[in-house]
Amino acid sequence: MVLTLIILLVVIGLLFIDFYFGQRFYQKHPPIFHFDKQEANFDLITTGESFYTSLFKDIKNATKQVDISFFIVRNDDISKQFYELLIMRAKEGITVRLMLDKMGSNSLKKEIISELKASGVQVVFSDKPSFPYFFYRLNRRNHRKISVIDNEIAYTGGFNVGKEYLGKDPKLGPWRDYHLRATGEVVANFQVVFNYDWEAAIKGNPVSVDYVKGEASGKQEDRQTKTLKLVVSEAGQLEDKFVSWINDAKSEILIGTPYFIPSKEMFDALMAALHRGVEVNVLVPAKKDHPLVKPAGFPFYRQLMQAGGKVYMFTNGFYHAKVIIIDESFCDIGTANFDMRSVFLNKEINVIMDSETDIKEIRSAYFKDVKSSQQITVQWLNQQPITIKIEGMLARLVRPLL
Repeated sequence: MVLTLIILLVVIGLLFIDFYFGQRFYQKHPPIFHFDKQEANFDLITTGESFYTSLFKDIKNATKQVDISFFIVRNDDISKQFYELLIMRAKEGITVRLMLDKMGSNSLKKEIISELKASGVQVVFSDKPSFPYFFYRLNRRNHRKISVIDNEIAYTGGFNVGKEYLGKDPKLGPWRDYHLRATGEVVANFQVVFNYDWEAAIKGNPVSVDYVKGEASGKQEDRQTKTLKLVVSEAGQLEDKFVSWINDAKSEILIGTPYFIPSKEMFDALMAALHRGVEVNVLVPAKKDHPLVKPAGFPFYRQLMQAGGKVYMFTNGFYHAKVIIIDESFCDIGTANFDMRSVFLNKEINVIMDSETDIKEIRSAYFKDVKSSQQITVQWLNQQPITIKIEGMLARLVRPLL
């Protein structure tokens, strides 16, 4: 018994050392992306059916190249429709590149991969765990979802490929997400990010790049011009962005996220906003799709509500959108959750918009989802069963991985 305990402690210690030094290494050597805001026309997509209909149509209409990166793909019916479409286009002479996260898409059958490659689809897996820092790299995921069609159309947001995104997972029910389809000058910047990740996947990480800059339009756009600015992050770069945006808030902060597990700096910024009179609303799912993530947010909800913040749990299925709206004049949508994993571990891509018309539309979508939610209270938290409270204590121990 004693020997088993000693071995367990040694293993935990080695994992901690691996993670600590891996995190330090990557935070010292992150690529730095800088993109100016670019002219863009874009549409908000909120259902899986509309997302796949739009994406599949654009792939069918491609004339030159299809570049697609997902965190998760499955072996189910919608995934097979996706693969069949890529195979068809590759056989027709279209250049098709498919990039998948090694862990997120680890269940993809080998025969499907072989069929894709045999048809001419180029397939790579990004961020394969390797030494040194194996445990850290195991947790460091490419969470970006990027599709670029003919360098003219780009997609990004929360959707992956699988039946759950169509609301066909009986445990989760209807799926609510935010995804953008964009055209215009900004598409070239999406292509830059995809190409960087593709090169990284081919060569192994990290790619020795310190600075990556997209094309700038040089235009002075007014507030009514539709623009998007890409925020590309990994290894801790996103924390300062979140904190800065929150610190700029004067009247209202709306946060939608499936996992609310902020860093100390992010949460302190939210509490400071509440103390200076800013209204703070947080929208999260009532259901959970991963162990521990739901109770991990409970201590934060308690403090927010005690300081005057409001927390809503979406009850009409599963809420997976990632959005921050501030003062009706700033909106961030992308792949990053409001949690420590997205901030410190994952590769993420977000887009910032400042068109008042579009922000108004997205803000309306946010409050429509609030109407399909339950506002929770401190009393509700106190009434949670002991099993949930135990999960919360376990979650606290592994919070940096959540």
